[in-house]
Amino acid sequence: MAFIPNIHFSLLVKIEGRLREFNFRKRAEDSYDADTSDDRGNRWQFKWKKEGENWDIISLSPTLPTWIANNRPMIEQSFNQHLQSN
Repeated sequence: MAFIPNIHFSLLVKIEGRLREFNFRKRAEDSYDADTSDDRGNRWQFKWKKEGENWDIISLSPTLPTWIANNRPMIEQSFNQHLQSN
C-alpha cells in the first residue's frame, strides 16, 4: 500500500488593501482544494487547477466574489512563490 502524504498550506495575499488567507490542500499533482473567507466570515471554496502553464480557479459556487475572481493573478503569483520555495 502506497503512502500518500496530506499536503496543505496557507498563504496570505494582500487583496484590495487587506491580507486574505487562502488555504490549499493538494489532491493531485495539478489540483488543489482551496478556500478563503470574506469580511463576514463566509467561507468560499474552489478548486485550484493547473491549466497548461497557469493555475486557474474552478468555482464550486455559482459565483465567487469579484475580489477572488479578479485577483487570480495575485493568488497565482503567491502560490508559485510558495511552490518554488519548498
